[in-house]
Amino acid sequence: MEDSIYWHCFRKIPGIGQTRLRSLMAAFESGEEAWHADASTLERTGMSRDTLDAIIAGRNTINPERERPTLDRDDIRILLSTDKTFPTLLREAPFPISLLYVRGSFDDWNVPMVSIVGSRNHTAYGRQAAERIAEDLSRAGIVVVSGLAYGIDSVAHGATLRADGKTIAVLGNGLDDASIHPKDHLPLAKRIMESGCLLSEYPPGTATGKGTFPARNRIIAALSLGVVVVEATEKSGSLITATHALECGREVFAVPGSIFSPASTGTHRLIRDGAKLVRGIGDILEELPLRGNQDAPIPDTGTAMKPAPKNLSSSEEKILSLLTHEAAHVDEIIKSSHLGTSEAGSALTMLEIKGLAKNIGGMNYIRS
Repeated sequence: MEDSIYWHCFRKIPGIGQTRLRSLMAAFESGEEAWHADASTLERTGMSRDTLDAIIAGRNTINPERERPTLDRDDIRILLSTDKTFPTLLREAPFPISLLYVRGSFDDWNVPMVSIVGSRNHTAYGRQAAERIAEDLSRAGIVVVSGLAYGIDSVAHGATLRADGKTIAVLGNGLDDASIHPKDHLPLAKRIMESGCLLSEYPPGTATGKGTFPARNRIIAALSLGVVVVEATEKSGSLITATHALECGREVFAVPGSIFSPASTGTHRLIRDGAKLVRGIGDILEELPLRGNQDAPIPDTGTAMKPAPKNLSSSEEKILSLLTHEAAHVDEIIKSSHLGTSEAGSALTMLEIKGLAKNIGGMNYIRS
């Protein structure tokens, strides 16, 4: 039986977190030796009596031989900090990460990664900015990391997959189907696993709790070369992720928004305090220590609107000129175009078909 199973068994014991696990891994040559150590030997590692009692009780209820089939059922792998393949950036983090659970096909942990986080209640502008940045990062060969949460997280994952890129979802719960949160993101999680992976420090069967999100946010920050914040209020959890990034010596980027938008108050504070303003991935790539030719020109992949194609009808050109990244209702568009309702509606439909306009719901349109 592989040694990682024993460390996994320790991780299942209440009170054995990453710090205690690191101490045990340093004190014993193997997980098997630690698991079978007597009470006096364990006590000499400096653990408290309560922790020692928890280990003794745990060893009476947890059977290492039964744990591997449980992990195999959901194709969950164990990654130890002592493994050669363990992510270098996580090994160098200022906080201990001794054991991680991985589910999916991804295994190249030292490729460039960038995290995208933001508001759960994003605006249409925030969604469009996150999509564009995630797609462009993917096409530049960067792995996109986020947290599978509602809002910007899921937008970033989805946009990466549509661009045929790889994405990693860091979770604050177990990686088994029953524990994945939020539940209605299970289909998205399955798609992520096809080319990327799910990642967690929590064993299967661990439900999401208030205390599990800080650990998730730390890993999101530490795993990446930089963190991009797309929309955040003053009390957003995304700002905590940005703080962890600074603690890890990572770059922090922020996408500016409207000065009138409450959704961007947090990102504007980050920019005021020194985060780099992001207009497109050129602003990101030029700050990162990427492999290859660092003198190569950075592609123009900003978030500016695409120029209008030359094969548009006059009515399509007029409608397109009225569209921006801010949502506009169809009635407002038609009124401003001075076209007939039928002609304007037909032009708007053709712009959608050509990928130049997008209906974001409620008959509100933006320029793609």
